[in-house]
Amino acid sequence: MCRAESWSSFDKQCEVFGNLRFHVIEMKLYKQPNGKTWSMRFVFEGRRVERSTGFTNKRKAEAYAEAFRTRLRNEGVAFLEKKDYPTFKKAIEDFLEWSATRQKTNTTKRYKTASTALVEHFGRMRVNLIGKSQIEGFITWRRSQVVTAGGVRPKSGKPKKLKRKISNATVNRELACLKKVFSNLVADGVLSSNPARFVEFLPEDNESGRVLNRDEEQLYLSAASQPLRDYAVLLIETGVRPNELCRLGVRDVHLEGDRPYLVITDGKTKAARRSIPLSKRAWEVLSVRLHDAKGKYVFPGGRGGSDPNSPALKFSNAHYGTLKRSEIDGLNRSGTEGACTQYSFRHTFATRFLEAALLGHSSLRMVMRYAHPSDNHKFEAIRSMEEKPSDTALAQMVDADSLGEDLSEVANPRIATFPS
Repeated sequence: MCRAESWSSFDKQCEVFGNLRFHVIEMKLYKQPNGKTWSMRFVFEGRRVERSTGFTNKRKAEAYAEAFRTRLRNEGVAFLEKKDYPTFKKAIEDFLEWSATRQKTNTTKRYKTASTALVEHFGRMRVNLIGKSQIEGFITWRRSQVVTAGGVRPKSGKPKKLKRKISNATVNRELACLKKVFSNLVADGVLSSNPARFVEFLPEDNESGRVLNRDEEQLYLSAASQPLRDYAVLLIETGVRPNELCRLGVRDVHLEGDRPYLVITDGKTKAARRSIPLSKRAWEVLSVRLHDAKGKYVFPGGRGGSDPNSPALKFSNAHYGTLKRSEIDGLNRSGTEGACTQYSFRHTFATRFLEAALLGHSSLRMVMRYAHPSDNHKFEAIRSMEEKPSDTALAQMVDADSLGEDLSEVANPRIATFPS
């Protein structure tokens, strides 16, 4: 018989009240001599059962045992005779394998990142023993944690490490992953209900995206080097997501005809797969980039764009450097509140597009015509957004370094003349 090294008693024997008998399970936690994990021993309806909790931490072992006892009290002996449920760690592994074959690569990456903390907390617990109270416990535990982030690099020495609490947004992404895992387990018949279904997400500080005015835009573009300058102009002029622009292919850009446009073929959602009309500025930038393209992407990957057959991953470092030089988040702040991120260019486009639409129509009903992806009227809104001063300022910034040669001397139909 196993000798208990440490004990923790959960409640009493069966209690009798009149003719009613309530089964209160006698359960104890113990460790084997020199053992690492806690095991539980209990007697239920004359049956003596011993099982490992799988946890070395006593508090987690107690929570596991409490959840086990609750299920046993509710479901009776049939619960003991059920098939073994997978551990949460195994369920996550199966879920990520399913996600890799059924969902987008970026979605799987997000789930994999979100699952790290979930596995740390629930790892060896059987999925059938995870209830709402255990999930609420995870939220409390997660919110108490801190993460170490790199600080601003000083002129000399190592950068200081900054500590900050885990944000509500991070916890919510992890809860979303947890809910999807349990949803799949229910769909596969492993569980009968989703314990995370009624767990509410934490409130997030969702500020409206910052919108740059024309002066801030010019300050940013003046401080930006290539290819970030072209990248920023296209974000402002088309409103595409930063990752969509990074993956934009040369063959997805159509500059010929009266209404040039680009096509987003691999968007975040079905609605994100769309065609977008091009303004004159966007046409000029894309015309030059396509003329100089050596591979299949408008913005090639690799260091300094050295790999023409892979897309650029991100422009974060160049963006933050440009913000510092332009000081539009500091001394030159004059736009709406919030920091300037790459998504700010998308918000800027959306605001200008709506303003252009409202200027030409008397009712919101007419503006809604622009929402249909096949509606030709959106070209009119794009054209009405254009301003001569902006085009002139852009032309002054584009020099031989960015163009390679004078546009008027290039015998290429894609960069000859913008359609009138």
